[in-house]
Order: sequence, then structure tokens, then C-alpha cells
Amino acid sequence: MVLCRGMPGLLSPMRALLLGGIGILCQVIVLLPPVEHAIEESQPLHYLQHGIIFVGGVLVGVALRDLWLMNRRPSA
Repeated sequence: MVLCRGMPGLLSPMRALLLGGIGILCQVIVLLPPVEHAIEESQPLHYLQHGIIFVGGVLVGVALRDLWLMNRRPSA
């Protein structure tokens, strides 16, 4: 994993945006009408949908945290 050079432990801005985009894409895909209709018919798939939405939210949260912390770097 490529980390940001300025702050240890943070993703680079491009990686953070990519991670956030993947998180949003996961959430959108499982909420599309064809997928939603198929998921409504199966209880295990319904729980899987909740898990995917949760993981997508975590990915977006990590990306936003890293982008926010990069923005708050102390000025030299």
C-alpha cells in the first residue's frame, strides 16, 4: 500500500479517492433495482447486502479521514 510521504500512515490523495470511489460503487451496486429485487427474495443475501453497505461506508470513512488529515498538515 502506498502511503502519503508527508504524513506516515495515510494513503496518498489518489489512493484515498480511489478507495472512496470503490466504497460508493459497492453501495450503489447493491441498491440497484435488479439487484435489490433479487436480494429481497433471499434472507442470507439480504444480510450480505447489509454487510456490503457497511463495508462500503467504512471505505468511504477511511478515505475521508485520510483526505481530511492531509488537508490539516501543519504549515512549515
